[in-house]
Amino acid sequence: MCSDIAISVRSLTKTYRIFGHPADRIKQALTLGKMRFHQEFTALQDVSFEVKKGESLGIIGRNGSGKSTLLQLICSILKPTSGSVEVNGRISALLELGAGFNPEFTGRENVYFQGAVMGISKEEMERRFDDVAAFADIGEFIDQPVRTYSSGMYVRLAFAVNILSDPEIMIVDEALAVGDMAFQSKCMTALTRIQEHGTTILFVSHDIGVLKSLCSRGIYLDRGMVQEIGPAGDVAEHYVRRMREEMNAEFASTMPSANTKAETTTHLERQDKGDTQEFKTSAKFEKQVAHFRYGDGGAKITFAELLDEDLHPTNEVRFNQSIFIRIYFETSTEADVSCNYYVLDDKKNLILGAGLRLVDQPLMRVKNGGRYIVTYKTRLPLHEGNYSVQLQISTPAVLDNTAIFRDVIDNALAFKMSRREGARIWTKAYVRNEVEIKSC
Repeated sequence: MCSDIAISVRSLTKTYRIFGHPADRIKQALTLGKMRFHQEFTALQDVSFEVKKGESLGIIGRNGSGKSTLLQLICSILKPTSGSVEVNGRISALLELGAGFNPEFTGRENVYFQGAVMGISKEEMERRFDDVAAFADIGEFIDQPVRTYSSGMYVRLAFAVNILSDPEIMIVDEALAVGDMAFQSKCMTALTRIQEHGTTILFVSHDIGVLKSLCSRGIYLDRGMVQEIGPAGDVAEHYVRRMREEMNAEFASTMPSANTKAETTTHLERQDKGDTQEFKTSAKFEKQVAHFRYGDGGAKITFAELLDEDLHPTNEVRFNQSIFIRIYFETSTEADVSCNYYVLDDKKNLILGAGLRLVDQPLMRVKNGGRYIVTYKTRLPLHEGNYSVQLQISTPAVLDNTAIFRDVIDNALAFKMSRREGARIWTKAYVRNEVEIKSC
């Protein structure tokens, strides 16, 4: 394995034997395997990838897709059925809640025990103990048996031990989900800091935003097989797309008529003086977005444009500039729909956006053969850099909760934000503040 590779996974497969009855195991052994009394379940199949030193890799997929099995194989907790795993560096892993803790030991004793397992001397652990205890922040429970701990206390102590052990490779498997908001924020900061110091991170989470922000690359697993490996933002968006498509199919099978008539609906248009709005279609636009669109049909976005204050097309925007996002779509069904837009940064994090209900407009009642133009006016008080716009036509399935996605286009529009004149902003967005200063 190359010196710059932290983890190398080659053709990794893990298959379990499932016996219907305990006696079947004995029968299997007595026949020396000549007769089969079991079924096989393949949790992971022919998985291959490499992780470079200092890289952060996010693993995403639905429950049962093989994520935890993969991490356990990398950590040598499980043995593969076939294939190989090579690891170059000391692993610190936060897998199953409380895994590795002796429930009869106190938190203090488990800290030293875990340090010994990771090759840290007692003297070194004594120097680090106060930092571990402060990070875990479980107070006097540090000297109580861990069997008395809540799930949140378990993960606090486990994460503190692992993050402060100076790991070369850090593996986290959704354990942080049980922590409270303040602790999760502290963990994300700690992970970012060790990432900046060159630690390799493998991170499993259902939190798409965290995965996009923390990880440079992503792996999408489904039914034990790799569906995609690539930039974390792209992989996460494709996972969301697959989930939405399956949700659409589920709604279609259980709700033949999923139209929600919760409100009187109207058609939202903008008609400024001198702003003539003719319906637009574009073969070039459709070709450009073909790879990025999905939905169950019933509506189709035929064109979209980003316009400046003078209603001229633009792809470069000044800080806090007023802009218009105009969306043209046609429909082949009668339904209540919302036409939505979302601005995403270069990591595919949602920054801002709007739908009809969010701007206090009713849903649109569209008809078969209808053509519609929706124009949003907004400002973009954003940090300099590259952004994209996702467009959606959706029908609420459960109002303000879930939706049927008629047509969705990722990367429908792209633009560049210029640097703010004067004082530079360092956050993703800046909203004007008022400040009061007093001398006392």
